[in-house]
Amino acid sequence: MESPSEHQCRAVSPWRGILITASILSCWIQPTSTQFSLLPNPLYGEVNRSITLDIQGFSGQALIYTWYRKAVAEPNKIALYRVETEAQEPAGIREKVLPNGSLLIPDLTLSDTDDYHVTIVNSQGSIMVGQGHLTVYERTTKPNLTANRTSVIENDTLVFTCGTEQAEVDILWFFNKKSLILNERMKLSMKNQTLIIQVVKRVDAGSYECEIRNPISSNRSDPISLTVNYGPDYITFVPNSEKGEIDVKLKGSLTLECHVESYPPAQYIWQVNGTVNSAFSNNTYVIKNATQEDSGEYTCEAKNNVTNLSVSKSITVKVVENPSGGSNGSTLSGGAIAGIVIGVLAGVALIGGLIYFLFFRKTGGASEHHPTEHKSSAPNNSQTFSDSSPKMTEEVPYASVNFNAQKPAAKTQYPSSMDTVYSEIKK
Repeated sequence: MESPSEHQCRAVSPWRGILITASILSCWIQPTSTQFSLLPNPLYGEVNRSITLDIQGFSGQALIYTWYRKAVAEPNKIALYRVETEAQEPAGIREKVLPNGSLLIPDLTLSDTDDYHVTIVNSQGSIMVGQGHLTVYERTTKPNLTANRTSVIENDTLVFTCGTEQAEVDILWFFNKKSLILNERMKLSMKNQTLIIQVVKRVDAGSYECEIRNPISSNRSDPISLTVNYGPDYITFVPNSEKGEIDVKLKGSLTLECHVESYPPAQYIWQVNGTVNSAFSNNTYVIKNATQEDSGEYTCEAKNNVTNLSVSKSITVKVVENPSGGSNGSTLSGGAIAGIVIGVLAGVALIGGLIYFLFFRKTGGASEHHPTEHKSSAPNNSQTFSDSSPKMTEEVPYASVNFNAQKPAAKTQYPSSMDTVYSEIKK
């Protein structure tokens, strides 16, 4: 007689033995190759949120899903799921295997970042494996930007530090709201957390920010404004004279302006012939109703009280009755004078040429007309004209002169009457 246990064992589904065998095999037999992949959904995990590791590329009938972390090994097993019974082992853990084999991980932490593997036992008893990687990030918080100084003198060294305790973040730097373009004087260190400007220049003055970023969020620091103190340098006078000398008309006026590049703005001192004139304390010196006593050397000195640097320049002022260049010392250059002379001569030549062309064109036309009259009158002596013919008194001299000029060697026969002469000339 069979025992009840033996009878119960025989009544179990034929799949039960296969599943038990497959379960044992999945624990002890290593799969030979990866035949599908795992894809996180969403692509990146966020702290305190949930994520699903989906199986991509498997199309067969699965009997058992077994999930592992780091590697396919029994100590690393997360859970086993039997499709027939829809049961997960162990059941009371945070991770859940879904009916389609995906792994749901709620309440993510940064420590959940790792490699994940799953083995699948199909209906033929074959074991296949897939793997993927999960990265978990936390939302970024505002970084704390600091600098060793916010007001520096040109050519000093400056260090910015972008403070954050968050890991796996990228650090970006911004200058005046735009991405900072590094030059040969700048370098980044400590995974871009520190920005060093080794030789600060005046062009570096402005607003600086740093930003931390990861695949799920970004955050930017409060700005720090950098002040660069420089100068004074590049001193110039207006009006400027290449010879260092300016003429001013007697009883005229002159305004001298002294310009430098400086921050903060420079303080000015004016000296006339070595004596300080305290009446002028800015960059402008004014001479009104100039006299001979205003002639001399004028010196402008500019000083920066922060950099403790100063610069000076001198110019000579001459008071004259007829200044060559006006009250501001400007004169026409030799090139300008030569240009005026050449322009005048060219205008005269053009007018002369026009007159010559018009005059000779008129006289040339008259000389061409006279020989034509002579040739047409010489051969015809048969035609006669009455004494009342118009222009006869004007044409007689022309006929005689042209005839003699054309044939000087021929014997001239003078007509016996005036009628003949009129006939020849009219012809």
